[in-house]
Amino acid sequence: MTGCNFRRSCAVLSPKDAGRLACLLLLAVLAGCAGTPSYAPRSEFIPFTPEQKIVLEKQAVRSYRIQEDDMLKVYFAYERNLNQDFVHVLSDGTVSLVGIPPVKLAGLTMAEADSVLTVAYSREYREPALSVMIQETRGRRIYVMGEVRDPGTYVLPYEGMDVMSAIALASGFGEDAYKSGTLVVRVTKDGYQFQEVNLDNFGTAQFAASAAVTVEPFDIIYVPKSPVGNFGYFAKNVLAGISYGSRILYDVYNISHGITTRY
Repeated sequence: MTGCNFRRSCAVLSPKDAGRLACLLLLAVLAGCAGTPSYAPRSEFIPFTPEQKIVLEKQAVRSYRIQEDDMLKVYFAYERNLNQDFVHVLSDGTVSLVGIPPVKLAGLTMAEADSVLTVAYSREYREPALSVMIQETRGRRIYVMGEVRDPGTYVLPYEGMDVMSAIALASGFGEDAYKSGTLVVRVTKDGYQFQEVNLDNFGTAQFAASAAVTVEPFDIIYVPKSPVGNFGYFAKNVLAGISYGSRILYDVYNISHGITTRY
């Protein structure tokens, strides 16, 4: 009889005891949530594979071509008074130089620009010995790819921008975008530097910190459909295809191998 009463008292809780039990369960759940570490975006460097290095080295045969907004240096071996620094390539591709009319240089290699200017100065000077060099490149491109509405290549403003503004250039996220796994990939002469940023949960402190990540020239912003588990696999099978089909490797080769030297 005593055992039967004990079982009944355990099976049936009073309203007061039920309330206490509910509170204890809620506290346990909250404690468990507080103890669960928050997701930390990853950062990792992935070196180029041997195959990617071969493709990169092939860019060496492609000489750098002068672009709009580049800054050039024109150096004369003998007529030192004609030396000019920071010659701006205008929007129409021309440059203004001392002693000659405006000359179009955009689209030319350094060797071709040497030849064009040599001919132009030969009208006033006998056998001018000159060379053209890049002092600064203003071809500030970024690549916004993946699940955005208008993927492609965009010009990075001189004042710079953050990753969220870069995605805005591409008309924002696509419907299938996995925002919390957005990647900012910096292509160096040795490989890919990955930085994962969480652009979900608008209005939170984590979102603000991630959205403020600064984009640099030639960065790739990639918005995946799902979490990228293995950066190495992703670099080999996804980024490689993007790189081969664009100017990325061409840009990286020329920037990392001395853009300020003569080609």
